[in-house]
Amino acid sequence: MKKVFVGIKNVVMAILKGELLLRMRLDKYFIHIAYTFFLIWLIIMSSMMVQNTLAQVEKNRAKVNDLKIFHAQKTVKLVGLGRLNTVEDLLREQGSEVGLPEKPADRLED
Repeated sequence: MKKVFVGIKNVVMAILKGELLLRMRLDKYFIHIAYTFFLIWLIIMSSMMVQNTLAQVEKNRAKVNDLKIFHAQKTVKLVGLGRLNTVEDLLREQGSEVGLPEKPADRLED
């Protein structure tokens, strides 16, 4: 059991001193190891950038949907201004209680 702790201590000390690769005789593969870590770092960074871009796209998609609803409401209001008096007169002649909505339409969540 004591040999295990001594071995772990030696490995930790080698890591802290920067001699682990030399002790394991992997110094000739240092360029390959560094290149591998660089590629892994590059993949992680590109993945994070893609994730941020997708999050921004989703936020913008929600904003565009809200603006489409707003535009549709304004278009209906604009078209309604031209025919509003005629429709109200026809409804009054028929004795209907239907009139202009008092609040905007509710948006249903998906």
